[in-house]
Amino acid sequence: MEVPAASLQAGKAVFAANCAACHGPEAKGNVEVGAPNLTDGNWIHGKDENSIYMAVWGGLQGHMPSWESRLSPLDRKILALYLVDLRKSKP
Repeated sequence: MEVPAASLQAGKAVFAANCAACHGPEAKGNVEVGAPNLTDGNWIHGKDENSIYMAVWGGLQGHMPSWESRLSPLDRKILALYLVDLRKSKP
């Protein structure tokens, strides 16, 4: 599925404002705070769009807080699309 560039830019903005503090500006992770690299294929909790959406919505076993009350459903969706796109091979 090809994601529109505007959606990816919106997802990048959501990431920068909400996720980069732990996962880093390039989403490469931060082992000091237990935030994994989001650009590789090594995802324990699922790496598809729906799994990412649900992880952001509900949090992850006390390691990542729930963003249900902090991000709208639309923001969670475009964030998930952005993160899935990050793992694609770039030329």
